[in-house]
Amino acid sequence: MLQTKSVIKNTNPNIKTVGENIVSFLKQPLFTFSFTLPELKKSESQKNVKTDVPIKPIKKRLYHPASVTYAKPATPQSINDKNKTKSVVFTPKKNREEYEKILFVLRACDKNSGKDFTNVLHVDKRVKYGSSRLIATDGKRMHVIEIATRIKPGNYKPIVTKDKIILGMPVSNVSFPNWKRVVPTNVTRRGCINIDNAAVYEYSRVYKSFTEMSGEKINPKYLSDLTKNPWVVYCQSEKRQAILLKEYGAKRETYAVIMPFTA
Repeated sequence: MLQTKSVIKNTNPNIKTVGENIVSFLKQPLFTFSFTLPELKKSESQKNVKTDVPIKPIKKRLYHPASVTYAKPATPQSINDKNKTKSVVFTPKKNREEYEKILFVLRACDKNSGKDFTNVLHVDKRVKYGSSRLIATDGKRMHVIEIATRIKPGNYKPIVTKDKIILGMPVSNVSFPNWKRVVPTNVTRRGCINIDNAAVYEYSRVYKSFTEMSGEKINPKYLSDLTKNPWVVYCQSEKRQAILLKEYGAKRETYAVIMPFTA
């Protein structure tokens, strides 16, 4: 006897309010994303092969030994030279501005979050001819810059030394989320803060100024990790929403998106 299963629709009237949805969103990382695997194409059915083929007499052929050529193996030195050409190196002597901008982006990484995309430097598809866009995030803030140096799109794990940043080859098996959807677009300019070389902490002048103009509280470290230039503050009309900060006077786009505290 066939058994039937009854399906009960969810009739729970307890629908979350907008405020509760915002609080629930802020408690979660900035990004939630899902992946779908590509569908495999079905192979065409094989055609029927006739088995009643008459057997033809086999003719003997004279044996001619084939000539074999051996390719010269690549030396370790040539392999190293090939890898070196694919690495991109940034130093203060070569280009101080781009070097400092990349350090700014990397401050948003978080290697201890347990998520692969939070400890890589993401290079987006080419913005325009002769430039690259770099992004990094820890799930609660995001740093974005544009530089003149062209870099192959992908996810990188840079090697940072005292005076050098090395980008090797892109790493695989890391899916960077759709970062553009968390950048607020409907914002209002609230003012400008001057980071300079001042220390930023809860009771510092810079932090108080930011709190007054934005009406939000954030982690003071997020402000101290910005470049030491003035930053323009943009806020959304709703409270507890992502805040956009743009570096004032930057030649190429440089901005940060920061989530405020939930309470």
